[in-house]
Amino acid sequence: MADVLSTATRRVSLQFDKKGNPYFESVKSPDSFKQCALCVKPPHTVIPVIFVPGIMGTNLRLKDKKQIQAWAPPNGKLGGIGAAINGANQLPEERQILFDPNSTEVNPDGPCQVPENLHWVSAEEARRRGWGALHADSYHFILQRLEVILNDQYSNPGHPEERGNFLLPEIGLLAHLNGGKQTAPRSEKKPDYAKAAAEAVKAWNLTPPGFSQDEVLRLDDYYYPVWAHGYNWLQSNEESAQSLIEKIDKIIEHYKNTNYFDCDGKVILVTHSMGGLVGRRAAQMAPDKILGVVHGVQPVAGAPVVYRRFRAGTEVGGFLDIEGAAVAAIIGWNAGDITPTLACSPGPLELLPTKHYSPGWLKVVKKGGSDVIFSLPQADPYEEIYSKTTDECWWGMLDPELIDPANKLSTASTPLEEHRKALRKAKGLHDMLGLYAHPQTYGYYGIDEKKFRTFGHIHWQASSRIPGNDVMPLIYQKDSQRTMTGKSTVPLYQDEDSPRVKFKLSNERDQGGDGTVPLDSGKVLAQLQPTPKAVFCISGFDHQMSYKNQYAIQATIYGIAKIVQQAPPPKAY
Repeated sequence: MADVLSTATRRVSLQFDKKGNPYFESVKSPDSFKQCALCVKPPHTVIPVIFVPGIMGTNLRLKDKKQIQAWAPPNGKLGGIGAAINGANQLPEERQILFDPNSTEVNPDGPCQVPENLHWVSAEEARRRGWGALHADSYHFILQRLEVILNDQYSNPGHPEERGNFLLPEIGLLAHLNGGKQTAPRSEKKPDYAKAAAEAVKAWNLTPPGFSQDEVLRLDDYYYPVWAHGYNWLQSNEESAQSLIEKIDKIIEHYKNTNYFDCDGKVILVTHSMGGLVGRRAAQMAPDKILGVVHGVQPVAGAPVVYRRFRAGTEVGGFLDIEGAAVAAIIGWNAGDITPTLACSPGPLELLPTKHYSPGWLKVVKKGGSDVIFSLPQADPYEEIYSKTTDECWWGMLDPELIDPANKLSTASTPLEEHRKALRKAKGLHDMLGLYAHPQTYGYYGIDEKKFRTFGHIHWQASSRIPGNDVMPLIYQKDSQRTMTGKSTVPLYQDEDSPRVKFKLSNERDQGGDGTVPLDSGKVLAQLQPTPKAVFCISGFDHQMSYKNQYAIQATIYGIAKIVQQAPPPKAY
């Protein structure tokens, strides 16, 4: 009978009461029902893990009309087709109304389903932890994986090794990173941790310090509930960081008010993309509330593609780039779509390249692209680039006439003044954040040189010869004609008969990265202060879906596991 019960054991999922205390629910069965319920009890000492998504990764709705979705990125191919059709039919004035940072808020009621075999969190509990606020296709996979890897840690909990219960590869490889060998002869079913570690080190382009067996075993002493922090990415990351600190306080208070859990008041942050700016600013303001941070694909020094979108709309990789065209239809096909959406929103503007990005990323080049006429910035991108509009010079970042198609901005100031208020907020965050990092920082960024190349520089390319090779006037001239897809015709001189030079924004992705964040921004992660404990350089993933990459997940688990070693020992119960 004992053997029957041990082989027929069924896992019972963990549940939580209204106060957050864990419990298990099952039914009494007759003796003829030869199954035994397995309840895996969480440790008493809790270290909450909070995931902070990137820009456009949080669902938004209108504050005064909560039933109207301001931003709900599609899930699945069918949803993507519908969203692309809807976006293509959206007028600029409609976009402006929906993407107003002052009239939008986080919508927590997005899709929130969990698979039946995820025994650590129910759909109801996941929604309470904020999962419904995040774009499901982008983030629910990593939220679920973190729940399983951090809390199960074993392949078949409750059973001995002879029944196939081994450390999960993401945990087991930690003790083999320095070339460690299996501590005992490996059975057929046991994962090859040494091989997994060797493959990870190769993919990471880094051999970080390994773990002792005691350090690996210590990970099992804590419970790691995974939360999500959705935020209004249209507003400044300063405000989003403040909302994250408030969320941390509520989560800590939640566990302190339970009868079961013990929490010392610190959390671990895991961030994606712009969420890294939110996480760093929150850590800067409240370092004592954060045990450590793991950053994924953070645009540490910004991304030049933001400038390009203001002048040409969302980039598309050629005629056959159907997926890119669908994304462009949703985000904004041209400058007329993008400008009213982003011009007065500090959050997106905070993704413009900072002074820490390599100088000269905006280039004006002669026909053929090899000879540079001039490049900016030399020092301050705000003064040299962002302050310039098409009213001042042909290469200005935006056209002021496109800012307010709905004619809704305050009559006390002009649309351009509202845009510049948002720019000042963005500059203020950049200046305040600088190169700050939490003392316990880990992270990864993309270095793909083939499939996921990125706009490391933006090129205005002349499509014809410049008469007399007289390039100096091109630095300050206005254009006589422009399109919303990145083309300008520039008179060389002031008189009516002046020869004209045509320019267009190149669509060449000239740098490795992850398709969105270029190397020149991602690599600045290693320059933060204090210096991060480990920075992983990985290829093979797209920016938005990086947390579905095996090696990115392993790097994230490594960072979390190292951070956990800094936690106070759990109390004895």
